[in-house]
Amino acid sequence: MSETDTHETWVGRGFNIAHQKVVIDINFMNYELRGYTEITILPTDPLLRKIRINAFDCDIESVFVNEVTATFEYILSKNELKLYKRSNVHHHHLLKKKFEAFQKALEHGNLTINIPKSEPKKANENTIQTEIKDIDDSNTPTTQKDAFFSLFSPIIIKINYSVKNPSAGLNFVGCEINDDKYPHVYTTHVPISGATSNWLPCIEGIWDRCTWDFEITVPKTLRDMWILSDSSNLSNGNNLCSNNSNTDKDDILSQPYNQLEFKVICSGDQLDEFTTPENIHKKTVCFSLGSLVSSQYIAFVVGPFEEINLTNFRDTDKDDTMGSSAVEVLGYCLPGRVTELKNSCMFIYKAIDFFVQEYGSYPYNIFKLCFVDDHPTSAVSCASMVIANNNLLFPPDIVDPIYSTTRTLTFTLASQWIGVNIVPKHWNDIWLTIGLAYYITDLFLCKLMGNNDYRFRLKKAVEKVCEEDIGRPALSDPQLTLPIDPFSIEFISLKAPVVLYILEKRLTKSGASWGLSRIIPKLFLQAMGGTLANNALSTSHFLKISEKVSRVSLDVFAQQWIHGRGYPRLRVIQRFNRKKMLIEIGIRQVQDIETPPKSLTVTDFFNDAKFHANNISNSTFPIFTGTMTIRIHEADGTPYDHVVELKEAFTKLDIQYNIKNKRFRRNQSKKQKKDMMDIDGVGDIDNDNDFSVQCFGDILQSEQEIKNWKLEDWLKEDEEMMSEEAFEWIRLDADFEWICIIWVNQPDYMYFSQLRQDRDVIAQYEAIQYFSNSKGNCIYSSILLRTLMDSRYYYGIRCEAALALVKCATEDLDWIGWYHLFKAFQTNYCFPNSSISKSNNFSNLSEYYVQCIIPIAMSKIRDKKGNSLIQIKKFLIDLLRYNDNSSNEYSDCYYICTLLNSLASTLITENKESFEFNFAMNDPENKNIIDTALSEIERFQRIDQLLPSFQNIISITSLKIKYLLSKAGIIPLNFQEILPYTHSANYDLVRLTAFDVLLKLGGLRQSPFTYYVFSTISSDRSPAIRRYLSFSISEALALMALNDQQSQIPIITAEQMIIEDDVDKAIEEKKRVLVRANISGAITALKQEIMEEETLKEQLWASLNSEKLEYIIRLNFLNIVSLLFDPKESRLITLKIPNTKPKLTAQIIGEGKLIIRKETLTNKKLPEGKRLPKIKIKIGNTKQSLE
Repeated sequence: MSETDTHETWVGRGFNIAHQKVVIDINFMNYELRGYTEITILPTDPLLRKIRINAFDCDIESVFVNEVTATFEYILSKNELKLYKRSNVHHHHLLKKKFEAFQKALEHGNLTINIPKSEPKKANENTIQTEIKDIDDSNTPTTQKDAFFSLFSPIIIKINYSVKNPSAGLNFVGCEINDDKYPHVYTTHVPISGATSNWLPCIEGIWDRCTWDFEITVPKTLRDMWILSDSSNLSNGNNLCSNNSNTDKDDILSQPYNQLEFKVICSGDQLDEFTTPENIHKKTVCFSLGSLVSSQYIAFVVGPFEEINLTNFRDTDKDDTMGSSAVEVLGYCLPGRVTELKNSCMFIYKAIDFFVQEYGSYPYNIFKLCFVDDHPTSAVSCASMVIANNNLLFPPDIVDPIYSTTRTLTFTLASQWIGVNIVPKHWNDIWLTIGLAYYITDLFLCKLMGNNDYRFRLKKAVEKVCEEDIGRPALSDPQLTLPIDPFSIEFISLKAPVVLYILEKRLTKSGASWGLSRIIPKLFLQAMGGTLANNALSTSHFLKISEKVSRVSLDVFAQQWIHGRGYPRLRVIQRFNRKKMLIEIGIRQVQDIETPPKSLTVTDFFNDAKFHANNISNSTFPIFTGTMTIRIHEADGTPYDHVVELKEAFTKLDIQYNIKNKRFRRNQSKKQKKDMMDIDGVGDIDNDNDFSVQCFGDILQSEQEIKNWKLEDWLKEDEEMMSEEAFEWIRLDADFEWICIIWVNQPDYMYFSQLRQDRDVIAQYEAIQYFSNSKGNCIYSSILLRTLMDSRYYYGIRCEAALALVKCATEDLDWIGWYHLFKAFQTNYCFPNSSISKSNNFSNLSEYYVQCIIPIAMSKIRDKKGNSLIQIKKFLIDLLRYNDNSSNEYSDCYYICTLLNSLASTLITENKESFEFNFAMNDPENKNIIDTALSEIERFQRIDQLLPSFQNIISITSLKIKYLLSKAGIIPLNFQEILPYTHSANYDLVRLTAFDVLLKLGGLRQSPFTYYVFSTISSDRSPAIRRYLSFSISEALALMALNDQQSQIPIITAEQMIIEDDVDKAIEEKKRVLVRANISGAITALKQEIMEEETLKEQLWASLNSEKLEYIIRLNFLNIVSLLFDPKESRLITLKIPNTKPKLTAQIIGEGKLIIRKETLTNKKLPEGKRLPKIKIKIGNTKQSLE
């Protein structure tokens, strides 16, 4: 929606919304909601005659305006989003027009209510006029509280309606008689608007905010739910237990769990709860929300939930410190999951206390966290509450999901301040609300998990941004409109907090000591105090506040990082000028010539295709400007920071050298120190040159350790070069102020010094990356091994060192990298001089992550033919076979999955051309190892079926492994083995994995399976299943486009081998690969592949025209067909013609006689009234009559 559209739609419509009351009664067994809503509006136009609201899945029964019956009409409903029966995928352009009209109706309203001529009435002068907001001069849509008084009395619009089995917005779970899940219902939300109007007539605009009242009527208990359903069905002539005996019915009603009481969790504060007078089996719960909130952020959950007060984890002293600002936090989960809830959410009170202390008061009175089944997303933030997926919960013996769950839930909490209470002013400002929420989330995680963890993950995020930000729109993209797809939200969530971090660094460096830590509370205070118009935050307002606080102009920054796209790539050269005692540095920006084309991936294919269709170029800023910190560690080890300004494509700098003393002996090993000792063992205390200091990685230094570990140190020539260097090492962007890629031209021993002596985790990571990207040698392997073994390093650095050792595991180096990895694992986690691992002990999380990463690194080692080493396969098999978790307090399921994935990876040959043969497959020893490995994978899969692991993670891993092995031709393709896992009786994540595997193995080429997948999408009760499968189909098609979707590669034995020298075939194969390497070629190839897939076409089109599916799913299918099928204007027309088959007719002519004749189309007598008219045709001078 453009700014102009926003202004015309909301400001000029003639009214503002003040309040909405919702009264509903929920029928679980019928998937039905019935009730009414009262919308109070404040007219601003005396000529107001029509009001448009949103009500897409609602059946409107009657409408009253100030208790007077009013007429209404639908403009467009979801049932109209389809074409005629004879249409096909080539008519997608016609359907797209209907979707565009629907989107317009979504923004402007699809239900028109006619206002009686008697309204609006002028306000009574004796009554207190309603104070509302003045219409702001900007384009921000406003509601009810600026500087003028309403001239007209409020209008109350009452709408009686019902909703039955809505396609979106409301999800009923476990309401079938034989369903294993507990019955509950909750509201769902798509990323941006469009969901609430599926179950509630409302004005669904993110800028239309009002106060709310709720009265929700539900069954008292599960038993009451069955009783109410039975009585409802009997009144319709049905019986709940018509297919069961009375005994079965009694069994259902007498189950102990049926005594569980229904709880209602809703936005706002609970006011009252009472038994419904009309029915003793029902109760009504009342809520009130006094804060202004848009309908998009209204939510409720009903079910037999257990309540836990999570603020009980707060210490008494902390509770006293918080005082009146302490916020009550309540957690809700389904029966049997209390322990998981406590374990997963015990941190949440710390998060809310942190936000309150750092950024200001919580915008609501209470915070509720509710976990449900089948939620289509991980979690969604609503006013005063969060609805989250049960998959986020984990028990105390599981450690792997700690970070992901903590960050997800903390982000939804942060969104209460910025995202729900404060909304974006325009859609292209959404980057700011998402970015700020993630920014303060990560600051809390920094406090919770440490600065090293925070900075390391931030560096990883910068690398991911540099990988993704090629050909992407800018953060503040003016073309960003509804509906905002999840792909764009994901990229904004990645880049926005990083941009805000570098903004913070630049603000603090400019002299504003507080930076964003002062700006964010100021914004929150404006929202709480009402000075932020409609609580709508724009990019321009944010920058204005930032400039005011810091007194720094941010125009250039905004142009490059917010309104621009891309990132800088810097190549740095340096040398020391001894004559002038200067360090000469040259920095060249090469992003305009060296930015690589974005590699095509399965997950991004259709979005990249959309960017390609919209002609979004890969161009970026040729020159990025700004300050950068260069840190030089000079000869005495002292770091000197130099702040420089980058303004041109090539920047030449002359930096004055500071120290003239001799360098420290910082790289000295213990052996070298011992050699310098006097004969009597006493060191020379008068040697002023020996200023040795303790460094990271100074382990494994004794002669015996060096021999046992096969370590090597720097050569004498290298030591001499080190001693002659004027400085230890140099770092660019030492303060982490840029999103960029930097190559610094300095010797490897400088990176060695940086790794050992710099305490900044980012500096250590950059040094590891240098060794990882360089050609390996024995010295590098020794350096990386010492890093891996030194527990003083942050565990992420140790893990990166393990992965970097793969570069040193080559045949030319006698596999020294593999030896060091094996020796490290053996020393830390195995019995002495054995490959049998000790009993697992995961009490130290850092050591646990290192223990997991070493097998992963081993699995990446390959010989020159791309095969893994036999000894690695044997070692991994032993780790699986002799794994012992009997004395471990934590589960080893994720560790087992790591070993299974690593073992499977060793079985697959890498970098193997399609026309080459894998002779290793015929080696008897290798074949025996493969069989053993496959039997181990099968064994763990069978164990998981009998003793399920957490979320069946082992079964899921096994299915993924079988897909990889099938694609590599190691095991035969077996649809029948995987297909049963898609059954609804299995765990949802297992089902989705099985579907995913079958689709990637070519399931869309099989008509029965194609029909089965689309039938599941249309009929499955879970929105999570439906949505995931729709996007899984997109990925399967992307695999076909990228030619990753290949048939099984046959395993050829020596006896079967026939070698043909077909050069032309090899050339054609390479041409085909090159064609698919770019987006246009891949799209063309995909079009050709699916040209004959009639079942796929039919099912795609049927799903696209199905009103049962969610709008976001249908929109995804529309993007697919729009890309793959050319539009056609021709239409198939059905004409009724007489039957051309001759038939016998009888005509009675009297006197017992009749005539039987053969009647054909040519001699059939036309009925009266349908005889052909006489047509006169003039040909020359001749007149003819045709009858």
